[in-house]
Amino acid sequence: MKKLLSLLVIISLLSGCSSKLSFSEVSDGRVSKDIKSFIDNVKDENGVHLYFEKQKAVYVYLNGSNVKQGEKAIHFTDFNVEKNGETLSILYNTAETADYSNQSLNNELLYKVNLDKKYEIIKPISNDEEASFDVMSGNQ
Repeated sequence: MKKLLSLLVIISLLSGCSSKLSFSEVSDGRVSKDIKSFIDNVKDENGVHLYFEKQKAVYVYLNGSNVKQGEKAIHFTDFNVEKNGETLSILYNTAETADYSNQSLNNELLYKVNLDKKYEIIKPISNDEEASFDVMSGNQ
């Protein structure tokens, strides 16, 4: 009986340690002060910004909210993550519009990606083409 109970405890501990790669959209009001500070520092720069939260998660801040007069506004239409061995791909799609007043367009998004392991390479893919991160920061 003790062996069975010990086995069940070990199995439950091991299953609790396993993690799964996942992501969710979050609001900047529901993140730590370090992440808020990072977003405040890059808010004036359009692009894709990455913040490392130790080795358990990364935050991806997609910003297209800074529009110069006469230029089209950028908004984000899709987001996903994929893993392939030691590479984590951050996939997103963008589109342009001249309708600056459309409040339903997502021109500023924040995603939390919960990591299942440490990745050697994290690369952004925009509209099926490899891109680059504009700013990377955080704590390892």
